[in-house]
Amino acid sequence: MVRAHAMLSLSQRAALVLAVVGVSLASGCHYAAYFMRDVREPMLALEVRAEPGVRQRCLLVMMPGMLNLADEYLRRGFVEDALAASHRCDIVSVDAHWGYYRTRTLGARVGEDILLLAQVRGYEEIWILGSSMGGMGALLVAQSHPERVEGVILFAPYFGDTRVLRSIARAGGLAAWDGSDASGTEAALWRWLRGYATDPEHMPALYLGVGDEDGTRIGFDLLAAELPSTQSGLAPGGHAWATWRVLWRRLLASPPWDPSGTPRLDR
Repeated sequence: MVRAHAMLSLSQRAALVLAVVGVSLASGCHYAAYFMRDVREPMLALEVRAEPGVRQRCLLVMMPGMLNLADEYLRRGFVEDALAASHRCDIVSVDAHWGYYRTRTLGARVGEDILLLAQVRGYEEIWILGSSMGGMGALLVAQSHPERVEGVILFAPYFGDTRVLRSIARAGGLAAWDGSDASGTEAALWRWLRGYATDPEHMPALYLGVGDEDGTRIGFDLLAAELPSTQSGLAPGGHAWATWRVLWRRLLASPPWDPSGTPRLDR
């Protein structure tokens, strides 16, 4: 069932809830407050229109990382950067906290509360952006709803069990890996990601960036090997917002965000 109220007044509803949560996280129970949060139905989100009163044909869905709230991309300047570069997409930043991963409901909730409603509202092009844990979340959503997702943007995505990554590396890369020695959510995700090596035409567009000193580089390297060089890139630094913002601004100066730009995330 389409929950038509899920995004009707998200700015007001989410702002209140996130303010309350933010007070809890700012207290001495920072980690406990985050991990004890319950999942909500429908999922909360912050909605930003590129132009007041106008709905664009594109929607950019932002997935937060571990311990981040839905307003993190706003606070870190990512929303400001996107709107300064182009008005091609409206933006929704979802409150996809750890509880949705723990209960394995992330794909279903984002699919019903965000993607399905977006289609009902007339959005023709949907992109998912995620950093760190939100990068895995973006991939899980795209894996669950590939027919609804135009593309995925990942900054230092968390790829889960490193045993799966080592298995892929030992096999010589995604094209050679058959996944027979791995199981679980991460293995299933990487079997889907193998499509970038074997059937890229039927996969969502993918842009991938990471800091050159980031500990998540092994997953980046395995996936970037299957992408055009212009769709993956490094920036100086580690697992940090400042590093990701450099990569984000590069991407915003490239197609499809800037049709007149040069598609070079690796510059």
